[in-house]
Amino acid sequence: MKKFVTIIPMIPSNKQGGGNVKLFIKFDLVILLALVLFGCNSQEVDRPGITGYVMDKQENEILVVAKEAQDFRSTGGIPEFYNAVWFSNAPSEIAIGDYVNVWYDFVAESYPGQSEVKEITAIPSEPPNGAILNESEILAQTLQSLELTGLYGVELIEFHANSNVWRIILKDLLFEDEESIELEVPDQIIVEKKS
Repeated sequence: MKKFVTIIPMIPSNKQGGGNVKLFIKFDLVILLALVLFGCNSQEVDRPGITGYVMDKQENEILVVAKEAQDFRSTGGIPEFYNAVWFSNAPSEIAIGDYVNVWYDFVAESYPGQSEVKEITAIPSEPPNGAILNESEILAQTLQSLELTGLYGVELIEFHANSNVWRIILKDLLFEDEESIELEVPDQIIVEKKS
Protein backbone atom coordinates (compact mmCIF):
# COMPACT_ATOMS: atom_id res chain seq x y z
CA MET A 1 0.00 0.00 0.00
CA LYS A 2 1.32 3.42 -0.96
CA LYS A 3 1.70 5.93 1.86
CA PHE A 4 1.28 9.65 1.37
CA VAL A 5 3.04 11.99 3.75
CA THR A 6 1.86 15.53 4.23
CA ILE A 7 4.33 18.08 5.59
CA ILE A 8 2.76 21.03 7.36
CA PRO A 9 5.37 23.60 8.38
CA MET A 10 4.11 26.37 10.59
CA ILE A 11 5.43 29.81 9.69
CA PRO A 12 4.64 32.70 12.02
CA SER A 13 3.02 35.69 10.39
CA ASN A 14 4.65 39.12 10.56
CA LYS A 15 1.24 40.79 10.56
CA GLN A 16 -0.34 41.87 13.81
CA GLY A 17 -3.24 39.78 14.84
CA GLY A 18 -2.46 37.29 12.11
CA GLY A 19 -2.28 33.64 12.82
CA ASN A 20 0.09 31.12 11.55
CA VAL A 21 0.26 30.49 7.85
CA LYS A 22 -0.04 26.85 7.04
CA LEU A 23 1.75 25.43 4.03
CA PHE A 24 0.47 22.13 2.83
CA ILE A 25 2.85 20.25 0.62
CA LYS A 26 2.09 16.76 -0.43
CA PHE A 27 5.26 14.73 -0.41
CA ASP A 28 4.24 12.74 -3.48
CA LEU A 29 3.69 15.94 -5.47
CA VAL A 30 7.14 17.23 -4.55
CA ILE A 31 8.71 13.99 -5.74
CA LEU A 32 6.65 14.03 -8.93
CA LEU A 33 7.70 17.60 -9.61
CA ALA A 34 11.35 16.75 -8.97
CA LEU A 35 11.15 13.82 -11.40
CA VAL A 36 9.55 15.97 -14.07
CA LEU A 37 12.11 18.76 -13.68
CA PHE A 38 15.27 16.75 -13.10
CA GLY A 39 14.93 13.13 -13.99
CA CYS A 40 12.58 12.33 -16.83
CA ASN A 41 14.78 10.19 -18.99
CA SER A 42 17.56 12.72 -19.27
CA GLN A 43 19.70 9.88 -20.61
CA GLU A 44 17.25 9.38 -23.50
CA VAL A 45 17.62 13.03 -24.50
CA ASP A 46 21.39 12.64 -24.62
CA ARG A 47 21.29 9.56 -26.86
CA PRO A 48 21.15 10.08 -30.63
CA GLY A 49 18.09 8.90 -32.51
CA ILE A 50 20.23 7.03 -35.04
CA THR A 51 23.88 6.12 -35.43
CA GLY A 52 24.95 4.98 -38.85
CA TYR A 53 26.58 5.67 -42.19
CA VAL A 54 25.66 8.45 -44.61
CA MET A 55 24.78 6.38 -47.67
CA ASP A 56 23.57 9.17 -49.97
CA LYS A 57 23.53 12.96 -50.12
CA GLN A 58 21.50 15.38 -52.21
CA GLU A 59 22.02 19.09 -51.55
CA ASN A 60 21.23 19.59 -47.84
CA GLU A 61 19.67 16.14 -47.38
CA ILE A 62 21.43 12.97 -46.26
CA LEU A 63 20.36 9.35 -46.02
CA VAL A 64 21.58 7.72 -42.81
CA VAL A 65 21.33 3.95 -42.43
CA ALA A 66 21.90 2.42 -39.01
CA LYS A 67 25.07 0.40 -38.56
CA GLU A 68 23.39 -2.25 -36.43
CA ALA A 69 20.44 -4.32 -37.65
CA GLN A 70 17.52 -4.97 -35.34
CA ASP A 71 15.92 -8.42 -35.05
CA PHE A 72 12.11 -8.33 -35.12
CA ARG A 73 11.47 -12.08 -35.44
CA SER A 74 9.96 -12.26 -31.94
CA THR A 75 7.13 -9.96 -33.09
CA GLY A 76 6.66 -11.62 -36.48
CA GLY A 77 9.01 -9.27 -38.31
CA ILE A 78 12.21 -9.70 -40.27
CA PRO A 79 15.49 -10.89 -38.75
CA GLU A 80 17.56 -7.95 -40.02
CA PHE A 81 15.95 -4.51 -40.08
CA TYR A 82 18.21 -1.52 -40.69
CA ASN A 83 16.69 1.79 -39.63
CA ALA A 84 17.06 4.34 -42.45
CA VAL A 85 16.13 8.02 -42.45
CA TRP A 86 16.43 10.85 -44.99
CA PHE A 87 17.34 14.01 -43.05
CA SER A 88 16.89 17.58 -44.26
CA ASN A 89 18.86 20.48 -42.78
CA ALA A 90 22.14 18.55 -42.92
CA PRO A 91 25.35 20.59 -42.64
CA SER A 92 27.38 20.85 -45.84
CA GLU A 93 30.50 19.32 -44.24
CA ILE A 94 28.75 15.96 -43.71
CA ALA A 95 29.71 13.65 -46.59
CA ILE A 96 28.79 10.28 -48.03
CA GLY A 97 30.55 7.56 -46.05
CA ASP A 98 30.64 9.51 -42.78
CA TYR A 99 29.73 7.59 -39.65
CA VAL A 100 27.37 9.89 -37.71
CA ASN A 101 25.18 10.36 -34.67
CA VAL A 102 21.94 12.20 -35.48
CA TRP A 103 19.44 13.70 -33.06
CA TYR A 104 15.94 14.53 -34.30
CA ASP A 105 12.42 15.10 -32.97
CA PHE A 106 10.11 13.15 -35.27
CA VAL A 107 10.11 10.77 -38.22
CA ALA A 108 7.53 10.65 -41.00
CA GLU A 109 6.34 7.05 -41.21
CA SER A 110 7.78 5.72 -44.44
CA TYR A 111 10.80 3.64 -45.34
CA PRO A 112 13.21 5.21 -45.33
CA GLY A 113 11.78 7.65 -42.79
CA GLN A 114 11.99 11.40 -43.22
CA SER A 115 13.04 13.90 -40.60
CA GLU A 116 15.07 17.02 -39.91
CA VAL A 117 18.50 17.14 -38.28
CA LYS A 118 18.42 18.81 -34.87
CA GLU A 119 22.04 17.93 -34.12
CA ILE A 120 24.61 15.81 -35.92
CA THR A 121 28.17 14.76 -35.17
CA ALA A 122 30.54 12.89 -37.43
CA ILE A 123 32.35 10.16 -35.53
CA PRO A 124 36.01 10.26 -36.56
CA SER A 125 37.83 7.03 -37.28
CA GLU A 126 41.46 6.22 -37.73
CA PRO A 127 42.75 3.86 -40.42
CA PRO A 128 43.30 0.35 -39.05
CA ASN A 129 46.92 -0.80 -38.62
CA GLY A 130 48.53 -1.06 -42.04
CA ALA A 131 45.72 0.78 -43.87
CA ILE A 132 45.87 4.09 -45.71
CA LEU A 133 42.13 4.79 -45.56
CA ASN A 134 39.63 4.68 -42.72
CA GLU A 135 36.12 3.15 -42.87
CA SER A 136 34.41 6.40 -43.91
CA GLU A 137 36.89 7.09 -46.71
CA ILE A 138 36.75 3.58 -48.21
CA LEU A 139 32.94 3.53 -47.96
CA ALA A 140 32.69 6.93 -49.67
CA GLN A 141 34.96 5.81 -52.54
CA THR A 142 33.04 2.57 -52.92
CA LEU A 143 29.58 4.16 -52.93
CA GLN A 144 30.64 6.87 -55.39
CA SER A 145 32.18 4.34 -57.79
CA LEU A 146 29.22 1.92 -57.68
CA GLU A 147 26.49 4.50 -58.33
CA LEU A 148 23.90 2.27 -56.66
CA THR A 149 20.19 2.70 -57.14
CA GLY A 150 17.98 1.51 -54.33
CA LEU A 151 18.48 1.43 -50.60
CA TYR A 152 21.53 -0.28 -49.12
CA GLY A 153 23.00 -0.67 -45.67
CA VAL A 154 26.49 -1.67 -44.59
CA GLU A 155 26.37 -5.25 -43.37
CA LEU A 156 30.16 -5.51 -43.02
CA ILE A 157 33.18 -3.31 -43.49
CA GLU A 158 36.59 -4.61 -42.42
CA PHE A 159 40.22 -4.28 -43.40
CA HIS A 160 42.42 -7.31 -44.17
CA ALA A 161 46.02 -6.24 -43.60
CA ASN A 162 47.53 -9.44 -45.05
CA SER A 163 46.03 -8.73 -48.50
CA ASN A 164 45.74 -4.94 -48.12
CA VAL A 165 42.05 -4.94 -49.09
CA TRP A 166 38.78 -3.92 -47.51
CA ARG A 167 35.91 -6.39 -47.46
CA ILE A 168 32.60 -4.60 -47.77
CA ILE A 169 29.14 -6.18 -47.82
CA LEU A 170 26.21 -3.98 -48.79
CA LYS A 171 22.73 -5.32 -48.06
CA ASP A 172 19.70 -4.44 -50.18
CA LEU A 173 17.22 -3.10 -47.64
CA LEU A 174 14.16 -2.97 -49.87
CA PHE A 175 14.21 -6.47 -51.34
CA GLU A 176 14.96 -9.12 -48.73
CA ASP A 177 15.47 -11.84 -51.34
CA GLU A 178 18.16 -9.92 -53.20
CA GLU A 179 21.70 -11.07 -52.61
CA SER A 180 24.06 -8.73 -50.83
CA ILE A 181 26.80 -7.01 -52.79
CA GLU A 182 30.16 -8.38 -51.62
CA LEU A 183 33.24 -6.38 -52.55
CA GLU A 184 36.97 -6.53 -52.04
CA VAL A 185 38.30 -3.02 -52.43
CA PRO A 186 42.04 -2.19 -52.54
CA ASP A 187 43.20 0.14 -49.79
CA GLN A 188 44.21 3.01 -52.04
CA ILE A 189 43.10 6.52 -52.79
CA ILE A 190 41.31 6.69 -56.11
CA VAL A 191 42.14 9.86 -58.00
CA GLU A 192 39.61 10.85 -60.62
CA LYS A 193 41.09 11.88 -63.93
CA LYS A 194 39.87 15.23 -65.22
CA SER A 195 39.22 15.37 -68.92
